[in-house]
Amino acid sequence: MKRAFRWILAVFALLLLTTVAAAVWLWNDPARAFALAMAAGHANAGLTERTVDIDDRAWRMLDSEPDALPSQTQHQRTALVLHGLGTSAEAMMRIAPILSDTHRVVIPDLPGFGEHPVHGGMAHDWRFYVEEIERFRVAQQLGVVDVVGTSMGGAFAAAYAATYPASVHRIVLLSPAGVTPPHVNPFMTRVIAGEIPLDIHDDASFAEVLALNFPSPPPMPEPIRAEFVARAVERRDAFLRIVEDLRPFLINGCEPLLVDIKAPTLVLYGELDQLTDPSMLSAWRLGLRDMRGEVFHGAGHVLLYDKPNEVAQRMREFLR
Repeated sequence: MKRAFRWILAVFALLLLTTVAAAVWLWNDPARAFALAMAAGHANAGLTERTVDIDDRAWRMLDSEPDALPSQTQHQRTALVLHGLGTSAEAMMRIAPILSDTHRVVIPDLPGFGEHPVHGGMAHDWRFYVEEIERFRVAQQLGVVDVVGTSMGGAFAAAYAATYPASVHRIVLLSPAGVTPPHVNPFMTRVIAGEIPLDIHDDASFAEVLALNFPSPPPMPEPIRAEFVARAVERRDAFLRIVEDLRPFLINGCEPLLVDIKAPTLVLYGELDQLTDPSMLSAWRLGLRDMRGEVFHGAGHVLLYDKPNEVAQRMREFLR
């Protein structure tokens, strides 16, 4: 009995030492810690990372059915998901479990974000992104899609539906930019004045960006945080150029396009959103012919983090 007890203690001690050693190793290797955290997130969401070449450009994406051919997909409908400014496909991973029963979920890194480099010296304005999204949809043979977008991605989703109405079945816009709010909040005032409040150039500016996005910023292990900042700094020049290309569109560029949107649209905002003000809901309601909208109390800009259950319920009801 004593020998068995000692053996169990020895195994436990070995496991503990291994875990501690791995933790120390990852703590001192932020890039590897970041990669492992993202891989764990993919697996938890039921997504597979893959890369395809489209017109000699590499598109990285997360896909819930990576091996599916158009005729073999598990679901009859596909959700094409568009992330926000300065983020990547990982920011939208929570969409996959929400729609896993009804949709194949495809989330690409948009040009200039995540692992998708900028496209040479081309202006990355809204027309560029709309054309690239359509190029991606056609190349991947996704068929008519439900488009889900957040913030910048929400504005792109609206512009895409206006430009390519035959490609879109329904639209879900989470905290979308692109229309003039009745209430211009401090963030928008700074953007209109030419500032870039989401510019990350060190840890302090990263903390400011988190505070703008979240009423209660999520806890983040130091290695993951360090890697986020390092990646933002590395890509900062491209980010700043893209912001200038998109600034007019993100301020109010969707407004003249609303009349051309035929797809039923769900628009959701957070009451505490400091980036895209919830008063913008009235501008969408005025311009869209078929719209449902709601403001969630106690939520900030990132609705998938602040109100995951409520967002899931509204999306499932709307898309079914």
